[in-house]
Amino acid sequence: MQHLTLTVTSALDSLHRISDFVVEAARAAGLDDHAVWEVQLAVDEAATNIILHAYGDHDIEGPVTVQTELMGSDFVVRLHDRGKPFDPESVPKPDLTSPVEERTTGGLGLYLMRKLMDRVEFHFDPASGNVVTMAKRLTLTQLRFVRLSGRIDAAAVPTVQKAVREAAASGALYIVIDMADVTFISSSGLRVLLLMVRELRRQGGDIRLCAARPQVAEVFHLTGFDRIFELYPTRDAAGDSFPQD
Repeated sequence: MQHLTLTVTSALDSLHRISDFVVEAARAAGLDDHAVWEVQLAVDEAATNIILHAYGDHDIEGPVTVQTELMGSDFVVRLHDRGKPFDPESVPKPDLTSPVEERTTGGLGLYLMRKLMDRVEFHFDPASGNVVTMAKRLTLTQLRFVRLSGRIDAAAVPTVQKAVREAAASGALYIVIDMADVTFISSSGLRVLLLMVRELRRQGGDIRLCAARPQVAEVFHLTGFDRIFELYPTRDAAGDSFPQD
């Protein structure tokens, strides 16, 4: 998985962009739906703290940069800002037991980050800024999801090959290709999918396709490729069709 970067402004309106970015990257890395949700929530808590406290408490604005990458069996997210640093050890442990009338909510964000992720680290540098690093360990399974988009034509062949081969290299035996965002497929697109499924089947694996739009699905029907690739309506249906361990 390649190193991905998003930079947004320190505004609460940026939270949804950060969330969408991290969810997409976590899915591409092969995390299951529950792990994706855990990463999404932990990153939202970290980003909210940066926006409200590193910048907002001091009436300053600045960038928030989010980076993701797959390092071995860890999906790593880094959030970088140039706001004011804080001491995470000074944050009180949240009150999880008091009656509702007495309970305070301080410290919940940091608590959730540490509860949901396998590793949470803080680094503060006056020159380079603040970095929160969080890692989620992948449960290495044989299934990965690859999402394609736009035109799958002759120009897209290298992109398709790269996406499928990266998924296979990460340990995937079975790959679901999500085609919900594919708007067009040509004979070149069919050919590269055929080459990819041959490669994977030689290794004992296979490829499923899901969520194809009607005109894209029609190309498979016209060419008989629907006898090579069964077209499943959803990601879950495609994933469930593989042999279960």
